[in-house]
Amino acid sequence: MTQKQEVAMKVNPQKWVECLKYSFTNKTTVLSELMQNARRAGASSVRFNYTIDSATESNTLVVSDDGCGIESMETLLSVAESGWNADLVNQEHPFGIGFLSALFAFRHILVKSNGKELSANTQDVLSFKKIPVTPCEWKGTTDIVLVGMELDEHTILNTLRSLARGFPIPVYFNGECLERPAAEDSDYLVFIDTEIGKVYLHGLDKPILRNSSYEVYLQGLPIYRTPSFYSDRHHVIHLNSSCFDARLPDRDKLIDEEGAIERITEVLRQAIEMRLRSMKMTLAAEEFAMFYQIMRDWRLLHLLNDVPVVPWQVLKEIVSYPVCSCQFGDFLEYPRKPVTRDDIEARGIVMIDDVIEQDGAGRYLFAWKKGYLVYDKRYLDSGHWLHDLIDDLQTQELRIEPVNVTDRYVFDGDWTLINVRFCDSYRIHLGDETIEIHDDAVYLGSDNDCEAIIPKQDASGFVLKQVGRYENEYDDFQKALHEADVEALSRFCIANTTTDPTDAVASLLPDFSRCPTLYGKSFRICLDPTGKVANVEVA
Repeated sequence: MTQKQEVAMKVNPQKWVECLKYSFTNKTTVLSELMQNARRAGASSVRFNYTIDSATESNTLVVSDDGCGIESMETLLSVAESGWNADLVNQEHPFGIGFLSALFAFRHILVKSNGKELSANTQDVLSFKKIPVTPCEWKGTTDIVLVGMELDEHTILNTLRSLARGFPIPVYFNGECLERPAAEDSDYLVFIDTEIGKVYLHGLDKPILRNSSYEVYLQGLPIYRTPSFYSDRHHVIHLNSSCFDARLPDRDKLIDEEGAIERITEVLRQAIEMRLRSMKMTLAAEEFAMFYQIMRDWRLLHLLNDVPVVPWQVLKEIVSYPVCSCQFGDFLEYPRKPVTRDDIEARGIVMIDDVIEQDGAGRYLFAWKKGYLVYDKRYLDSGHWLHDLIDDLQTQELRIEPVNVTDRYVFDGDWTLINVRFCDSYRIHLGDETIEIHDDAVYLGSDNDCEAIIPKQDASGFVLKQVGRYENEYDDFQKALHEADVEALSRFCIANTTTDPTDAVASLLPDFSRCPTLYGKSFRICLDPTGKVANVEVA
């Protein structure tokens, strides 16, 4: 019969401690650990002083606090034993390995606290050598002297500035008190209690453009920031330590970060909704609508469903001749203030999806002449009352009818080749409505043989701004070619719409300024039946 075997896990303490050296993310971890120890000890502040010995070029960092002190030097060097009382252990879950970061980051340590002193080379401690503890004078502060670290003064200062932002007690570096703009005792932030901890809501006293950025602190130290973090406008969350845990050993990330951030974001959204609902009871409709961007960021657009104004961000006005590229000017502009339901019903609102250089400008010209508002972005809740008022012009048949066509030509410019019909005016038929236009040309789109209809009152050549963007393969705007084509089409329009032949000839003649021999002379020009020059004589 085979004898029954039993096995159990064993740990090689020395090898395990050596392996811990590679578990700390960076050498600055020691700074946050020393700050935490001072806070947990009930200190009123923690002070860091950095010096360099000019003779040896060895650097020293002295960390002091006026907390309760270190009860047992043995516990300080014990792994997985924090030495804190049961209440703090239950609340904050200290790991008991934080001080190891100092042993890995420095060459020598000296600790004075509660009338006891410990001085040793860190390599001796890590080798499990016995370190003597001697009596010393107790001056009411715990002083930790760390000698021979790899970090320079600049790195230490920048790290401490980041760590101190939300820390609950003052942090000093070489006598300078570092700013704590996100701390719970800040004079500028008002925190509310939530199920996840203390929350400060930013941007709800006045509208701002973006409001989705936030930073999260655990036990006073930064542990998360939204990817698109705005340093000048963000929410602040101080998590309840009993509800969230940090990753061992650095405590720089939350355990199950994705799930934790999802929970934090949802609680923050609920807090913002509660605040907005309260504001809705006291603000005028126009003022409340100005918080549109915040509602959009936090999926709270349903709060606008019964508000009798529409945020300006979802509407546009056609303020000038429609064109296909912003290079030619923006013909669509935001109204820059909320628009009331009465105004929308009086003016009318439409939705247009045409790409002008492909689909033509007929629908935009129709809406421009009618004075309609345009629903620019579909960023309102599906239950918003505006949807019942929107007329979707894409669902209506578009037909453009020239009135009294006078000529048909092909304009062949430096960049653009386009068919042209000259007429007295043209009518745009859209659904059951019709308008007649006398003074602005219209491009019918590439699906209509790249044709433009030009009424006799428009000789500007601006219809080319609807035809194409004048951009090369690198998306560079060809300004000179565009201006040349517009000028050529303008002269072409004048020549083919005027009733005076001399005006037509004058518009088509080139510039002779570079030929001085012609200055002051008169000529008689004869054209053949096809319009080509048959003969030129000096008059």
